[in-house]
Amino acid sequence: MTMKTKSVRIILLVFYLLLPGSFTGCVTTEETEGMPGRLKTQLIIYLNGPEKASLDITFELLAVNIIADDGTSMEITNRPQSINAFTIEGRQLLLGEKILSEGKYKKLQLIVKEASLNKKGRVSQLALPPKGIETDIDVALGRNQSTTLFLNWNADASINDGYMFSPEFTVKSQIPELSSLLIYVTNENSNNVSVINRQSGEIAATVMVGKKPKGMAISKRGDRIKVYVANSASNSISVIDSTTHKIENEIPIRFGREPGEIAIASLSSEKELLFVANYGSNNVSVVDTATYQEVEKIDVGRGPVAIAVDPPVGDLAGTRFLSFDDINILESYRERFINVYVVNQDSNNVSVLRINTATGRSAEVITLSAEWRPVKVNIDYQRGKAYVANYASDKLSVIDILQIVKGNISNAVSSINNVGFSIIDVISDPAFDRIYLLKEVPGEIMIIRPFAEVFDSLKTVMPPVMGTIPVGSSPRSFILDPEGRKLYVVNRGSDNISIIDKTTKREEEVVPVGRSPYGIAVFPK
Repeated sequence: MTMKTKSVRIILLVFYLLLPGSFTGCVTTEETEGMPGRLKTQLIIYLNGPEKASLDITFELLAVNIIADDGTSMEITNRPQSINAFTIEGRQLLLGEKILSEGKYKKLQLIVKEASLNKKGRVSQLALPPKGIETDIDVALGRNQSTTLFLNWNADASINDGYMFSPEFTVKSQIPELSSLLIYVTNENSNNVSVINRQSGEIAATVMVGKKPKGMAISKRGDRIKVYVANSASNSISVIDSTTHKIENEIPIRFGREPGEIAIASLSSEKELLFVANYGSNNVSVVDTATYQEVEKIDVGRGPVAIAVDPPVGDLAGTRFLSFDDINILESYRERFINVYVVNQDSNNVSVLRINTATGRSAEVITLSAEWRPVKVNIDYQRGKAYVANYASDKLSVIDILQIVKGNISNAVSSINNVGFSIIDVISDPAFDRIYLLKEVPGEIMIIRPFAEVFDSLKTVMPPVMGTIPVGSSPRSFILDPEGRKLYVVNRGSDNISIIDKTTKREEEVVPVGRSPYGIAVFPK
């Protein structure tokens, strides 16, 4: 054998040993980035705290690994966390999420540095099992799917012989939930959607979608409920089946780039359209939900970042803010048209798309001025108003829908002044005569009372402030539940959701979600 041949064999041997899967050691995060063809599934692990704990146990978790049927170990997380039984009572803790190879997995391995027991202020160190801490699982991870595992911790049964820390876990995977109780949250940097059961306030499932998911819209037609997710970096819309928490279709967006926000309009019992704001191409794609095909492209202003449609005309029932004549005008208009409101961040305006309900096509595009850097719009049909949050201005723009319907475009926009800067979202609550303003800095909800029409001249002064509610870090969006009792706030900087009791004006719960959460949607009534 020549020296050249030996050298080639040595190089090939070294190359083989460096290949993923050529040995059964623990695969690191860096190694997974080099295996895009194999890594087609996502695993998320939550620790469910005990409902009630009598033992004050604390353990320092360094890492979590998962072990495949063939013995291969994969690191899920190496972020140290201090976990206390009392602190996590009735709560969920996100342990980690990871892109993995599809296949079967049999064990979870917890790397624990130390554990202790506190009895009446006296802390005793607990011994750790010499063979480490492992929990049996039986899970098959499928291609292009997300699987959520829940470790239910029985803290009171986690000490053996009075000195050995041996945590007892029962493992459950996601199960179907009643659709009407679900809230969906997009996690932009996790490429998935967290599903929250708002009755229990816990994560129910996780759905793997496209890249950089942002806005969402929910359609309820008969017994069929679908969730549409805009994937900004994939240029697509994922369609989630709410009963199975799986993707049933993927709609490519060809008429635009960087879809960010979406809205649904029901034109009739047979026809429904999806409006997609494409930030990167300054237009709106119109998608027929019956065929999942783009049917029209509508040019708007620069940088469309938010979109909303007129709600069902039935929302006008019982209004105490509009006259009988005003209601008749709106109802007559809705027999022919529906309005779509597009917020254009980079051109400081709002495009109002007048859609013909008979043809489903755009009849006209009206441009209305807003203040600096508008970012969100909320429709208050009870008042006949649309509120626009302006991030870089201390004014809240108010669009008079009736003026648009009547053709009085020059008188269609007014403002509520001195509301402060960094407002990232807005929600109207006509039932309680309130407007909720979400402020990114300092991370709070400000509650104001809208001015009555007779006091329009006073809008140059600060509106009546009814209070503020602190939330998490860098909030991005929020919603009001269908019953009008709670606010759900997406905290982008702290990777969680604040659940706010509207009556007490307090944060009653925090739900951990994925990385950089962005949008949120709830099932309609």
